[in-house]
Amino acid sequence: YLVALYYAIVRGVARRASRDYLRRIGQRAGFGSVVRHLHTFAQVSLDRMFFLTGRWDSFRFEQRNHGLLVEAGKTGRGALLLGAHVGSFEVMRCRAHEFDVPINVVVDFSNAESITSVLRSLSHGAETRVISLADDALGAMFAIRAAIERGEFVAILGDRLPATGPGSSRTVTAPLFGDAAAFPAGPWLLAHTLRCPVYFVAGIYTRPNRYELHFELLADEVRFGDDRRAALAGYVRSYAAMLESFVRSAPLNWFN
Repeated sequence: YLVALYYAIVRGVARRASRDYLRRIGQRAGFGSVVRHLHTFAQVSLDRMFFLTGRWDSFRFEQRNHGLLVEAGKTGRGALLLGAHVGSFEVMRCRAHEFDVPINVVVDFSNAESITSVLRSLSHGAETRVISLADDALGAMFAIRAAIERGEFVAILGDRLPATGPGSSRTVTAPLFGDAAAFPAGPWLLAHTLRCPVYFVAGIYTRPNRYELHFELLADEVRFGDDRRAALAGYVRSYAAMLESFVRSAPLNWFN
Protein backbone atom coordinates (compact mmCIF):
# COMPACT_ATOMS: atom_id res chain seq x y z
CA TYR A 1 0.00 0.00 0.00
CA LEU A 2 2.91 2.37 0.61
CA VAL A 3 4.08 1.85 -2.98
CA ALA A 4 0.55 2.43 -4.34
CA LEU A 5 0.17 5.53 -2.16
CA TYR A 6 3.50 6.89 -3.43
CA TYR A 7 2.47 6.48 -7.07
CA ALA A 8 -0.98 7.94 -6.46
CA ILE A 9 0.73 11.06 -5.08
CA VAL A 10 3.58 11.57 -7.56
CA ARG A 11 2.19 10.07 -10.80
CA GLY A 12 -0.40 12.56 -11.97
CA VAL A 13 -1.00 10.76 -15.27
CA ALA A 14 -1.88 7.49 -13.52
CA ARG A 15 -3.97 9.26 -10.89
CA ARG A 16 -6.04 11.18 -13.45
CA ALA A 17 -6.48 8.11 -15.68
CA SER A 18 -7.72 6.06 -12.72
CA ARG A 19 -10.19 8.76 -11.65
CA ASP A 20 -11.51 9.19 -15.18
CA TYR A 21 -12.01 5.44 -15.57
CA LEU A 22 -13.69 5.01 -12.17
CA ARG A 23 -16.10 7.86 -12.93
CA ARG A 24 -16.97 6.35 -16.32
CA ILE A 25 -18.12 3.07 -14.77
CA GLY A 26 -19.98 4.73 -11.90
CA GLN A 27 -17.52 3.91 -9.11
CA ARG A 28 -16.27 6.19 -6.36
CA ALA A 29 -13.35 8.17 -7.74
CA GLY A 30 -11.83 9.64 -4.59
CA PHE A 31 -8.15 9.47 -3.72
CA GLY A 32 -8.66 6.30 -1.66
CA SER A 33 -10.27 4.54 -4.61
CA VAL A 34 -7.34 5.53 -6.82
CA VAL A 35 -4.90 4.07 -4.28
CA ARG A 36 -6.87 0.80 -4.18
CA HIS A 37 -6.91 0.69 -7.99
CA LEU A 38 -3.14 1.17 -8.19
CA HIS A 39 -2.64 -1.32 -5.36
CA THR A 40 -4.54 -4.00 -7.30
CA PHE A 41 -2.32 -3.35 -10.32
CA ALA A 42 0.79 -3.55 -8.12
CA GLN A 43 -0.38 -6.81 -6.53
CA VAL A 44 -1.12 -8.45 -9.88
CA SER A 45 2.21 -7.21 -11.27
CA LEU A 46 4.09 -8.68 -8.31
CA ASP A 47 2.22 -11.98 -8.62
CA ARG A 48 3.57 -12.30 -12.18
CA MET A 49 7.01 -12.85 -10.68
CA PHE A 50 5.75 -15.79 -8.64
CA PHE A 51 3.90 -17.29 -11.60
CA LEU A 52 6.90 -17.06 -13.91
CA THR A 53 9.16 -18.75 -11.35
CA GLY A 54 6.66 -21.56 -10.77
CA ARG A 55 5.80 -20.64 -7.18
CA TRP A 56 2.09 -21.56 -7.23
CA ASP A 57 1.61 -23.16 -3.82
CA SER A 58 0.22 -20.11 -2.02
CA PHE A 59 -2.31 -19.30 -4.78
CA ARG A 60 -5.83 -20.59 -5.36
CA PHE A 61 -7.46 -20.71 -8.78
CA GLU A 62 -11.04 -21.06 -9.95
CA GLN A 63 -11.56 -22.01 -13.57
CA ARG A 64 -14.73 -21.05 -15.45
CA ASN A 65 -15.56 -22.93 -18.65
CA HIS A 66 -12.15 -24.60 -18.53
CA GLY A 67 -13.68 -27.68 -20.13
CA LEU A 68 -14.45 -25.71 -23.28
CA LEU A 69 -10.80 -24.93 -23.82
CA VAL A 70 -9.70 -28.48 -23.05
CA GLU A 71 -12.17 -29.80 -25.61
CA ALA A 72 -10.99 -27.18 -28.12
CA GLY A 73 -7.45 -28.45 -27.68
CA LYS A 74 -8.56 -31.98 -28.53
CA THR A 75 -10.09 -30.98 -31.86
CA GLY A 76 -6.73 -30.17 -33.44
CA ARG A 77 -8.12 -26.99 -35.04
CA GLY A 78 -6.07 -24.51 -33.08
CA ALA A 79 -7.64 -21.42 -31.52
CA LEU A 80 -7.07 -17.73 -30.91
CA LEU A 81 -7.22 -16.68 -27.25
CA LEU A 82 -8.12 -13.01 -27.12
CA GLY A 83 -7.16 -11.40 -23.82
CA ALA A 84 -7.19 -7.87 -22.44
CA HIS A 85 -5.45 -5.60 -19.94
CA VAL A 86 -7.81 -6.80 -17.22
CA GLY A 87 -6.58 -8.91 -14.32
CA SER A 88 -3.61 -11.16 -15.08
CA PHE A 89 -2.79 -12.42 -18.56
CA GLU A 90 0.22 -14.17 -17.01
CA VAL A 91 -1.93 -16.63 -15.04
CA MET A 92 -3.34 -18.17 -18.22
CA ARG A 93 0.06 -18.14 -19.88
CA CYS A 94 1.92 -19.82 -17.04
CA ARG A 95 -0.68 -22.47 -16.31
CA ALA A 96 -0.47 -23.73 -19.87
CA HIS A 97 0.31 -27.24 -18.64
CA GLU A 98 -3.34 -27.60 -17.58
CA PHE A 99 -4.60 -27.05 -21.12
CA ASP A 100 -2.82 -30.09 -22.59
CA VAL A 101 -1.93 -28.06 -25.68
CA PRO A 102 0.89 -25.57 -26.34
CA ILE A 103 0.10 -21.87 -25.94
CA ASN A 104 1.94 -19.31 -28.06
CA VAL A 105 1.81 -15.80 -26.60
CA VAL A 106 2.07 -12.85 -29.00
CA VAL A 107 3.78 -9.90 -27.30
CA ASP A 108 5.25 -6.54 -28.26
CA PHE A 109 8.55 -6.35 -26.40
CA SER A 110 9.10 -2.77 -27.56
CA ASN A 111 6.60 -1.68 -24.90
CA ALA A 112 7.88 -1.56 -21.30
CA GLU A 113 11.26 -3.00 -22.19
CA SER A 114 12.72 -2.90 -18.67
CA ILE A 115 10.00 -4.96 -16.98
CA THR A 116 9.79 -7.26 -20.01
CA SER A 117 13.49 -8.09 -19.79
CA VAL A 118 13.03 -9.07 -16.14
CA LEU A 119 10.00 -11.23 -16.91
CA ARG A 120 11.76 -12.96 -19.81
CA SER A 121 14.75 -13.78 -17.58
CA LEU A 122 12.42 -15.39 -15.04
CA SER A 123 10.23 -17.37 -17.43
CA HIS A 124 12.61 -20.05 -18.67
CA GLY A 125 10.39 -22.77 -17.21
CA ALA A 126 7.09 -21.39 -18.49
CA GLU A 127 5.30 -23.89 -20.68
CA THR A 128 4.54 -21.35 -23.38
CA ARG A 129 6.13 -20.10 -26.55
CA VAL A 130 6.60 -16.40 -27.15
CA ILE A 131 6.05 -14.77 -30.56
CA SER A 132 7.55 -11.28 -30.62
CA LEU A 133 6.04 -8.53 -32.74
CA ALA A 134 8.95 -6.18 -32.12
CA ASP A 135 11.61 -8.19 -33.95
CA ASP A 136 9.93 -9.21 -37.20
CA ALA A 137 6.25 -8.46 -37.82
CA LEU A 138 6.07 -10.57 -40.98
CA GLY A 139 7.84 -13.44 -39.27
CA ALA A 140 5.36 -13.17 -36.41
CA MET A 141 2.50 -13.56 -38.88
CA PHE A 142 3.99 -16.76 -40.28
CA ALA A 143 4.67 -18.08 -36.75
CA ILE A 144 1.06 -17.43 -35.71
CA ARG A 145 -0.27 -19.18 -38.80
CA ALA A 146 2.04 -22.16 -38.29
CA ALA A 147 0.98 -22.52 -34.64
CA ILE A 148 -2.73 -22.50 -35.49
CA GLU A 149 -2.21 -25.01 -38.30
CA ARG A 150 -0.42 -27.29 -35.79
CA GLY A 151 -3.57 -27.22 -33.66
CA GLU A 152 -2.05 -25.02 -30.95
CA PHE A 153 -3.40 -21.96 -29.13
CA VAL A 154 -2.26 -18.41 -29.87
CA ALA A 155 -2.89 -15.80 -27.17
CA ILE A 156 -2.93 -12.10 -27.98
CA LEU A 157 -4.21 -8.95 -26.28
CA GLY A 158 -7.13 -7.39 -28.12
CA ASP A 159 -7.71 -4.10 -26.30
CA ARG A 160 -4.65 -2.04 -27.22
CA LEU A 161 -3.28 -0.98 -30.57
CA PRO A 162 0.18 -2.46 -31.19
CA ALA A 163 2.98 -0.31 -32.54
CA THR A 164 3.92 -3.05 -34.97
CA GLY A 165 2.63 -6.34 -36.22
CA PRO A 166 -0.66 -7.72 -37.56
CA GLY A 167 -3.34 -5.05 -37.87
CA SER A 168 -1.20 -2.32 -36.31
CA SER A 169 -2.60 0.31 -38.70
CA ARG A 170 -6.16 -1.07 -38.93
CA THR A 171 -8.65 -0.15 -36.23
CA VAL A 172 -12.34 -0.68 -35.55
CA THR A 173 -14.41 1.53 -33.25
CA ALA A 174 -16.78 0.02 -30.70
CA PRO A 175 -18.66 1.32 -27.63
CA LEU A 176 -16.80 0.97 -24.32
CA PHE A 177 -17.74 2.58 -20.99
CA GLY A 178 -20.16 4.97 -22.67
CA ASP A 179 -17.76 6.23 -25.31
CA ALA A 180 -16.19 5.12 -28.60
CA ALA A 181 -12.92 3.20 -28.35
CA ALA A 182 -10.52 2.04 -31.07
CA PHE A 183 -9.67 -1.67 -31.13
CA PRO A 184 -7.15 -3.50 -33.33
CA ALA A 185 -8.68 -5.35 -36.26
CA GLY A 186 -5.64 -7.62 -36.60
CA PRO A 187 -6.80 -10.50 -34.35
CA TRP A 188 -10.10 -10.79 -36.20
CA LEU A 189 -8.47 -10.59 -39.62
CA LEU A 190 -6.13 -13.38 -38.51
CA ALA A 191 -8.99 -15.52 -37.24
CA HIS A 192 -10.87 -15.02 -40.52
CA THR A 193 -7.84 -16.03 -42.56
CA LEU A 194 -7.06 -19.06 -40.39
CA ARG A 195 -10.69 -20.17 -39.95
CA CYS A 196 -10.12 -20.79 -36.25
CA PRO A 197 -12.36 -20.23 -33.20
CA VAL A 198 -11.84 -17.18 -30.97
CA TYR A 199 -12.10 -17.30 -27.18
CA PHE A 200 -12.12 -14.44 -24.69
CA VAL A 201 -9.74 -15.17 -21.80
CA ALA A 202 -9.15 -13.34 -18.53
CA GLY A 203 -7.50 -14.03 -15.19
CA ILE A 204 -9.50 -11.96 -12.69
CA TYR A 205 -7.83 -11.11 -9.39
CA THR A 206 -10.48 -11.54 -6.68
CA ARG A 207 -8.64 -11.27 -3.35
CA PRO A 208 -5.13 -11.93 -2.05
CA ASN A 209 -3.74 -15.08 -3.67
CA ARG A 210 -6.93 -15.90 -5.58
CA TYR A 211 -7.65 -15.71 -9.31
CA GLU A 212 -10.59 -16.66 -11.50
CA LEU A 213 -9.64 -17.97 -14.97
CA HIS A 214 -12.40 -17.28 -17.48
CA PHE A 215 -12.83 -18.74 -20.98
CA GLU A 216 -15.72 -17.62 -23.17
CA LEU A 217 -16.36 -18.50 -26.81
CA LEU A 218 -16.63 -15.38 -28.97
CA ALA A 219 -16.83 -17.04 -32.38
CA ASP A 220 -16.54 -20.65 -33.52
CA GLU A 221 -15.42 -19.36 -36.90
CA VAL A 222 -14.99 -15.79 -38.11
CA ARG A 223 -16.88 -15.18 -41.36
CA PHE A 224 -17.22 -11.80 -43.03
CA GLY A 225 -19.68 -12.54 -45.83
CA ASP A 226 -20.60 -9.84 -48.35
CA ASP A 227 -20.31 -6.86 -45.99
CA ARG A 228 -16.79 -7.26 -44.64
CA ARG A 229 -16.71 -3.97 -42.74
CA ALA A 230 -20.02 -4.53 -40.96
CA ALA A 231 -19.11 -8.10 -40.02
CA LEU A 232 -15.74 -7.03 -38.64
CA ALA A 233 -17.40 -4.28 -36.60
CA GLY A 234 -19.85 -6.82 -35.20
CA TYR A 235 -17.08 -9.11 -33.98
CA VAL A 236 -15.23 -6.23 -32.35
CA ARG A 237 -18.42 -5.04 -30.64
CA SER A 238 -18.97 -8.53 -29.21
CA TYR A 239 -15.45 -8.50 -27.79
CA ALA A 240 -15.85 -4.98 -26.37
CA ALA A 241 -19.19 -5.88 -24.76
CA MET A 242 -17.74 -8.97 -23.10
CA LEU A 243 -14.69 -7.02 -21.95
CA GLU A 244 -16.90 -4.33 -20.42
CA SER A 245 -19.03 -6.90 -18.60
CA PHE A 246 -15.95 -8.44 -16.99
CA VAL A 247 -14.52 -5.05 -16.06
CA ARG A 248 -17.76 -3.91 -14.46
CA SER A 249 -17.91 -7.13 -12.41
CA ALA A 250 -14.34 -6.54 -11.13
CA PRO A 251 -13.70 -2.79 -11.63
CA LEU A 252 -10.30 -2.61 -9.94
CA ASN A 253 -8.93 -5.20 -12.41
CA TRP A 254 -8.82 -2.74 -15.34
CA PHE A 255 -5.20 -1.83 -16.12
CA ASN A 256 -5.27 -0.35 -19.64
